[in-house]
Amino acid sequence: MSRRSLLRTTTGAAASLAAVTGCGRAVARGPDLSSAAEIPRGPVTIRWWAGRVAARDGSDLRPALVRAFRRKYPNIAVQLIAAPPTTDVARATLTTQVTSGSPSPDVYMGDIAWPAQFAYNSLALPLDPLLPKGYWQRYPEELVRALTYQGSVYAFPLYLDEAFLYYRKDLLHKHGLRPPGSWEELASSAAKIQRAGDADLGFVWQGTVYEGLTANVAELVADAGGSILSPDARTVTFDSPAGVRAVSYLRELIARGVSPSSVTTFVEQDSLDAFTSGRSVFLRNWLYAWGVADNPASSRVAGKIGVMRRPGFEGGTGGRSCLGGWCNYLNPHSRHLGAALAFARFLAEEEGQSILAREAAVLPPLLSQLHGKAVARSSNPAFALAREVRLVARPTRTPEYPMVSKAVFTRVNEVLSGGTSMPRALARARGDLRAALRGEAL
Repeated sequence: MSRRSLLRTTTGAAASLAAVTGCGRAVARGPDLSSAAEIPRGPVTIRWWAGRVAARDGSDLRPALVRAFRRKYPNIAVQLIAAPPTTDVARATLTTQVTSGSPSPDVYMGDIAWPAQFAYNSLALPLDPLLPKGYWQRYPEELVRALTYQGSVYAFPLYLDEAFLYYRKDLLHKHGLRPPGSWEELASSAAKIQRAGDADLGFVWQGTVYEGLTANVAELVADAGGSILSPDARTVTFDSPAGVRAVSYLRELIARGVSPSSVTTFVEQDSLDAFTSGRSVFLRNWLYAWGVADNPASSRVAGKIGVMRRPGFEGGTGGRSCLGGWCNYLNPHSRHLGAALAFARFLAEEEGQSILAREAAVLPPLLSQLHGKAVARSSNPAFALAREVRLVARPTRTPEYPMVSKAVFTRVNEVLSGGTSMPRALARARGDLRAALRGEAL
């Protein structure tokens, strides 16, 4: 991105931006974007709040990304601020800091689930006034929708994450079984291997009271043809036949012993540990799991596993995954918006994304790189599968998403733990979701 192109896309943006940002609660009007009209010529330092970006060799890719940017913009220094490892802590810290009017950090890495909440509270800059028409066509459509609130996009994509089904190919081969074509077939195959005494557990996933359970549920509801909320995030649709089918399936897995009752306490690491120790036949987990499970230093089943896109229910189609990933947001109070914009765009466009495609253990969302040779040639077979995955967004297009997610994972966990019946739990979930959409605390 040249200085001339940045000028062309940002000149005159301040007036239109002020109208867009006025809908938030934290500030009454948009920031002055005169400093975003050009990249500063003199030396300037911006601060990038970011969590670790995993490289394929296990190192942190953030320094390499900063070095590449500095080669193109030597007058802009980037000071890296390490974000807390816990997403909720990072969100709370940023909310407090940006709401106070702090100009630092200039750019911050945030979850793909944050745009509506951060836009509504004027914690992030709307980007469309700063960018050329058609800019977002270079990214997956579902991703762009997830980053959009009231018609404007609020974050630059950095990397994608997707969920896959990992399996013991040696055990399937031993029992004459194929990788499952449906969730029903998975349960049957797992039970058969368990009865033979070749695995203690059939299928492990993430079922405790946290965001990961919402992701699992969102996927399964989509597999069943439904959703948690309507597309405009205003109407509760969870208590539908699709919602019943999804939650009933999870509960049945536990009731049949295919999934252990302790799965209701599992996060990603717990389920991965159960798989890499050789105890489970199947695992639902994110992209990173292959690098751990197929590494002899960290896994007893290295060389014995396969990976596939998630199946669907019988009579439907599979290949879906909950949309995960991280993005870069611009602080509306930054004193160096021109430099901040240049940095965030660099990471989201060809040069930054090509580094991710070649070296990262995560997926580049830029379509030219996602479908490019570097991703296809990755030693992680999930990378090649990822290009054909059908992305499913969590119901994040409401600023009340944290409470929406809490309503889902709390009530579903009650069913899975045997604490309440399916009809009662879904009725409570419907009430909680409606309350969440009204902005009421749960």
